[in-house]
Amino acid sequence: MAVLLGLITALAWAVANVFTQRAARVERSPVLIMFWVLAICTAAVLPVALIIDGGEGPWTPRTLAWPLVAGVSANVGFFLLLRALRSGNLSVVAPIIALEGGIATVISIGLGERPTLLTGALLVVAVVGTVLVSLEPGRRTAAGALPAIGASAVYAVALVGLGMSELPELTTVAVTRMTSVLVVLPIFLIAVRRLPDRAATGPIAACGLLDGVGFVAFAFAAAAGPLSVASVTATQWGTVAALIGIVALRERLHPNQYVGIVVTLAAVTGLGLVG
Repeated sequence: MAVLLGLITALAWAVANVFTQRAARVERSPVLIMFWVLAICTAAVLPVALIIDGGEGPWTPRTLAWPLVAGVSANVGFFLLLRALRSGNLSVVAPIIALEGGIATVISIGLGERPTLLTGALLVVAVVGTVLVSLEPGRRTAAGALPAIGASAVYAVALVGLGMSELPELTTVAVTRMTSVLVVLPIFLIAVRRLPDRAATGPIAACGLLDGVGFVAFAFAAAAGPLSVASVTATQWGTVAALIGIVALRERLHPNQYVGIVVTLAAVTGLGLVG
């Protein structure tokens, strides 16, 4: 179940980032994009969380800590993602950021989780495949690679925060997204205070809705556990996004990157069989 929900997360986030790239290249203010995407996502998730979870706790500083950490980390990651997609190809930037799954796995092991030997081996293969997709021979650094690497690290913290939350799944997502909105709101009110450009309105709305779908699916995947499987499977959105870039956007990759996509998909299939 964790693998299936993780793959739903991957698809939602991959398509969301197609729209994110469009918005980033039309609308020059990353704060504006962040605010409206987060506001739409929160507006979509919060009523559902209240209906299904009914405001169930426990509501303590300790249980709120991980969702708050996830919300702040996700904001930093989103800002870096926008910078990366403004200049870089989706098929290159997305797999680099998807290394967050490997980083989240290392963090989860440090927090005491112990995956089986086979699961651990498949996780390693998935990470290796993602690395192969990320390498671009002939250039020191691919366009957008540096902010993508930074986004990968902070998004990993957000994934762990979602997975470690003791609140109900949808409540965790709602608290996380509300935190993200409240963090960016003062900056938006001071520096921006406007609606998106007309050309960016559709992509921003689509990104916000798909972002909500992805976070909800990941919350349930992490609850089904283990977190390491949920994290690496969900973050194969980078592989899905690379395929979208190649097939739909007609971006061209190097041979090692095509190999990386195949290796990663094989590892995800293996995780599904053992999960």
